[in-house]
Amino acid sequence: MAIATANRPDFSTPEACLAWLANLNPTNLHEAHALLLDMFSALSETPPLPARHLEVLEASRSPVEFVQTELARRYAARPLPPVSQEDDTLRIVLELWQQMLRGYTLIAQRSALDPAFIDRRPMLAQRRIHYHGSLIVEHFRARREVPPGMWAELHRLYSAAEDWSVATVRVGEPLNETWRAQSCAEAYIAVLLVDASNPYSRTPREFTWILRWAQRFAPHCSIHTDVPDEQQASYAINLAHDFGLRPLSAVEPGKQLRRIDSARLAAHIQAVVAQFKRGASPASLGLGEDCVQPACARLLVSLYRPWGLAAAGRRFPRKATNGSIQIATDLPSIGYFVAGHPFEQPSEVRAGTFRDTLSVYTIGEQVEMADRSDNEIYARAAQLGLVLEHWDIADQSLQGFRITRQTSGSRIDHRQLVALRPSDGENFLLAEISWLMYRNSGQLLAGVSLMAGRPQMVGARIRNANGAGLRENYHQAFVLPAVPALKSESSLVLPAGWYQADRLIEVHGEKPYTARIVRLVSRGTTFDRVTFERLPG
Repeated sequence: MAIATANRPDFSTPEACLAWLANLNPTNLHEAHALLLDMFSALSETPPLPARHLEVLEASRSPVEFVQTELARRYAARPLPPVSQEDDTLRIVLELWQQMLRGYTLIAQRSALDPAFIDRRPMLAQRRIHYHGSLIVEHFRARREVPPGMWAELHRLYSAAEDWSVATVRVGEPLNETWRAQSCAEAYIAVLLVDASNPYSRTPREFTWILRWAQRFAPHCSIHTDVPDEQQASYAINLAHDFGLRPLSAVEPGKQLRRIDSARLAAHIQAVVAQFKRGASPASLGLGEDCVQPACARLLVSLYRPWGLAAAGRRFPRKATNGSIQIATDLPSIGYFVAGHPFEQPSEVRAGTFRDTLSVYTIGEQVEMADRSDNEIYARAAQLGLVLEHWDIADQSLQGFRITRQTSGSRIDHRQLVALRPSDGENFLLAEISWLMYRNSGQLLAGVSLMAGRPQMVGARIRNANGAGLRENYHQAFVLPAVPALKSESSLVLPAGWYQADRLIEVHGEKPYTARIVRLVSRGTTFDRVTFERLPG
């Protein structure tokens, strides 16, 4: 955003910068952001004395945090394609983090030989790790691949803290909501914990909590140079490599190896979960005033294995696979390709089964689904404007697929319902988008988690206990059968927001019946999946 020269503040001296910061209104996001960038550029071009430069940077941290957080909301809700309006917002957010990092780096370089600055080394090292970590975190938030070299630089900054013998020295950190203090090791571990949390699979709310909890729980982890004789459940990093945490067994030994011990964190998470069971609130346990139950406990339990046990928790191994997969992403297309026909309001007065009457189409013909070829189904879909996308399969497991697509195509959301069929499959199955990430090349990677069982499209509507609602229209829904081999119960996939324990649902399939919702299996952006009890009658 261009700022008129006549209105540009004076950033020629530290005193002028501090005076401007004291009166800054950060709620005008773009103007505040642009002026903060101008101020940091001016300080870098004509650096003041290191002590005064540091004073300005420290005074800037709170408004920078506010502006960056608010701007990031514009792209945090959905995966951010490389060519989009929100991409410009990501670019300027990254630029401001880089300016903060550059400022602290410049101070560290200019004061390296100044004896008066020796006691500032722990702070300068911690701030540099914090702001370089912010660059990595911002890529997670936007569901972007971390650029090459970024992990290696984070490791280098931590290694420098070790060389200065300040890695474990705590300094004041107002941005740490729990401790108000942090060491270089804790700042470093916090970024590593975010990486281990499977950040590309998290909703914006979950990601916000994870960022806070990583800061809160980092002191319960420790970094070691030794490797036990017996391999144990630990993570490790190699300071010479360009990636984050790996299982200890997967990292080559050597002087650059660092083992991350999270045994104390595992015990602490167990203790927090036990407090939840006794009725403690998330806020009373230091997890945040905005944390609500049961979502808070569910997220914390999901982090127990990756954070406490150094385990990803995958039930089934992946195997590399070549081939393509067809995917329907919008609800009308999902119903059509699952059932072979568009969803229609079922007839409630016609004699015979639902199957006898469900193939009445808008063109007026009556055709049995089994008699229609794929070509006929695709041709009819084209007439109806229904879309089927083709993705490539990267690998697969019994639970799902990792798939790729270039940027062209529909906008995909995390936890969105899709229907898919591999090139060698016979039927379309339901699945949920479990994680998303854009590579630097613009290629979109997605993880899809299959819903076990062959789905049946049905009509569904909410019925109140007194029977009200029976004249409402039906909505497209699906029934999934139980699959005992996968310990999967029979379930209903309903429109988003329908879940309510004990709610009665009128289901119109081959035969109409009433279902009582028992529990929520999963909740996505476009669906609620629930187990149910079929009522007699």
